[in-house]
Amino acid sequence: MERLKRRAALSVLIVAALMLTASVCLYLKSDAPQAMGASSVVMTSEKEDPVTQFRTEREQLRSRQTGELNDIIHDNSSDAETVNLAKRQLMDLMKRQEAEQRLEGVLKIRGFEDALVTVSDASVNVILRAQALTRQESAVILDLVLRETGVTAGNVKILTINP
Repeated sequence: MERLKRRAALSVLIVAALMLTASVCLYLKSDAPQAMGASSVVMTSEKEDPVTQFRTEREQLRSRQTGELNDIIHDNSSDAETVNLAKRQLMDLMKRQEAEQRLEGVLKIRGFEDALVTVSDASVNVILRAQALTRQESAVILDLVLRETGVTAGNVKILTINP
């Protein structure tokens, strides 16, 4: 019975991760033209800052996921298969988080003060506060993302939000 509970909790974590990815994709979906393998969209800000809101929601979800995975890993009643799966998911989560932080840091150094990056297994989304990006800026950002993550250019989306 306890094993079923653990598997159910692990399934909930997987669904939560998929929902986060889907919400990012819906948030970023656009019909903008492709440029240098990435798309660039200008969005207007509303009353609440969407970058700050998204960053907060991402951190809260990741905190819950990490806690639940650690609970499974450290629960003596969890079977070895479930523990190993939870460990792999925790490592994947940490790798994505590290890549996001590394990319956000480099973008900040390059002058994009409030960059937000989301990394999934197959895609990367970069959200920047800027009126627009030049082709050269887009190319530099795309090159950085490709080098750091290994995803293909067609799976990178670069968006701008009016400052």
